[in-house]
Amino acid sequence: MAANNKLVRFQELSRLCYKDQAIWFLNGFWGDPIDPTIAEKVWNFVDKFVQLDSKTPEGKGAAGNELDQFWSAKFLEENNQTMSALARKEAFRQIDVDSNGKMSCLEYCAWLYKKNMDQIVDAPQGTCPELEDARRALAKVQQALTETKKLADELTTAVAELKKQEDDYNLRVKTLEDKVNSPTATTVQKSKAAAELAALKGEDPLPLRKAKITQEAALRKCQKQEDKLAQEMTAAQASVEAAKGRGGGAAPGLLWWMQRELFASDRYLPKAKQKFDHTRPFIYDPTSRT
Repeated sequence: MAANNKLVRFQELSRLCYKDQAIWFLNGFWGDPIDPTIAEKVWNFVDKFVQLDSKTPEGKGAAGNELDQFWSAKFLEENNQTMSALARKEAFRQIDVDSNGKMSCLEYCAWLYKKNMDQIVDAPQGTCPELEDARRALAKVQQALTETKKLADELTTAVAELKKQEDDYNLRVKTLEDKVNSPTATTVQKSKAAAELAALKGEDPLPLRKAKITQEAALRKCQKQEDKLAQEMTAAQASVEAAKGRGGGAAPGLLWWMQRELFASDRYLPKAKQKFDHTRPFIYDPTSRT
């Protein structure tokens, strides 16, 4: 492939989202130098790219592919803390392979692990039917996870509103009880407070009833979605194991990434439904368990 064509291909790869850039790199250089420890570092790089991209005016986040000079400097500052400002500026000049004034995840990994543009473009990327099945299964997991996070946020909001209404109710009860028992209150005042207290204890106020109903409904929806996420994860794990059984289609980086995504998604399940031990760091087993 001619040098100009290599540059065009490299630019195409740098337009992939951060995650897909990382997978390309992991696939191409597994064993030289990529191993599970370095793969975990690349996973964290992607997470930082996404975090910083979310703060840009465009705010693409996970759908983004590169950071401008300002946000690239922030990235380098956080990930290469021993660098001086001058050294970071020189590093960015070296990293920016396509000279567009921005830094992609692929460019950063190429610089950090000393791979040139030709090596990146020619990096082997394998596949097999089982691997494609696993990709589709992981996509369903990510969809279920997105919905799970959304419903969990709704549940958190509902719980907070319920607590607020319960606190308001308890305060009203205490205020009336204090008035009933006050030595300075008149008989009329005590009688009125006692009547209000009896009515208050007889039936929850409408805002409190509404908050209880909302919280219970949010909890049911959240539990149902967690069940769906668990089911999708079980199916995805089976697909990943099938791909491992075929040797991963010469895509070891993708296999590692998919297993890592399952580990991360598993944290959003209740402990009783979790399939991984989260008291320990992620440990990758490249062999099939089926």
